[in-house]
Amino acid sequence: MSYKQSFPGYVIYSRRRLTLLICKIAVVLTALTVICIPMVNGSEIRDPAYWPFDARSPWNMPIGSEAKYETISSPNWTTEALKYGLLINSSEWTIPVFIAKESDPIRKIYRTDGGENGYVAFEMHVPEAAKPDPAGDAHLHIIDETHNFVNEMLSARRRADGDLEAPFPNKIDLRSFGISDKYIGSCAYGGSCTAGLIRKGEFRNGIRHALRMSITTSVLNQKTPSGKSYVWPANSAENNYTGTGNMYMGSLLAIPPEVNIEEIAGSPGTPLYELARSLQDYGAYVVDRGHLNLYVEPQAQEEAAELPWSGLQELPKYLKVVTNNAPDSVGGGGTPRRPLAPQFK
Repeated sequence: MSYKQSFPGYVIYSRRRLTLLICKIAVVLTALTVICIPMVNGSEIRDPAYWPFDARSPWNMPIGSEAKYETISSPNWTTEALKYGLLINSSEWTIPVFIAKESDPIRKIYRTDGGENGYVAFEMHVPEAAKPDPAGDAHLHIIDETHNFVNEMLSARRRADGDLEAPFPNKIDLRSFGISDKYIGSCAYGGSCTAGLIRKGEFRNGIRHALRMSITTSVLNQKTPSGKSYVWPANSAENNYTGTGNMYMGSLLAIPPEVNIEEIAGSPGTPLYELARSLQDYGAYVVDRGHLNLYVEPQAQEEAAELPWSGLQELPKYLKVVTNNAPDSVGGGGTPRRPLAPQFK
C-alpha cells in the first residue's frame, strides 16, 4: 500500500513509508522548521491551489546556467529603491487568497466597470470569511473548490447580501502559465496576481518559485530596447515611470550564483535563508509599482515576522537584472538551478 502525506502546496506519494515517517519524526524531535521530504523519481505531485501554474511558466522556471546578469543601472536604485530595504507586505497592500469548499455558499461576482450596479460576471462558492485586503488596492482572490482556477479581483467589495463586486474580476486557470499576451489578472504587469505570492509554509519548507516584486516609479524605465513600455512576461505598464537605466516593468531580478547566500542570510532552514535562496534560484519579477516590496499572503504573517530587518536591508544589495530572460530562454536558459516543478495531482 502506498503512503500519502499532504503538505501545503504539494503531496508526496511513495512506497518508502518508513523513510517518510522517520523524517517526519526527526523533524518533530529536533524542532526543525524544515519538513524532510525525500523525492523519489516522479513521486512528488502538487496541488495548483497552493503551487499554481505550469512547470515551464516564468513563475516556476528556475534561473538557468546561461543567465546573463547586469548591474542595475538606474541612478535612483540606491537612493530610492534601497532606501528602506526590502519590504514585506503581509498584513495589507497584499493578496488575500481564500480556497472555497463545496459547502460554502454560492455567491455572485459582479463586474462594475460599466456602471454602479454592474452585471454578474461569475458565480462560485465563496467562503464566508473571504474579505478584501484592507488597504486601498482591496485585492481578493478566490480559488474554486476544484482547485482548478482562481478569480482575481482588484478593488473588491462585499455587498450587504454577501455577493462580491469588482471592476474587472478575472478567472485564471491555475494550470496555465499565469501570463498572457493580453491583460489578465489584477496587477500592473498584466498577468496573474496570484503568481509569485509567498504562501503559508513556504518560509519554512522552501519557496520553489519566482517572487512578485514592486519597485518605485522613479527607478522603472518606460523606454525598453524594443520600444515598448514593458518587457516579457509583462504585457502592460502604467505611464508614470520616470526612471532611466535597465529596470523595466516585467524585469527579472536575481542574486547571481557566485554570491554565497549563507554569508548574508545565515544557515539553511530559516525564513531569511529560504527567501535568499528563492531570489538566487528563481528571482523576482517586477509586476507593480510601490516601494521595494515582496508579497506574502496574510496567512503567512507569522512566518514573515521572523525575517530580520538587518537581513532585509542587505539582500536587495545583491540583486541584478537577468537581461536574457525571454520566452525562448526563460530564466536565461541553460541548465536550471533547481528541478522543475512536479506534475499536478
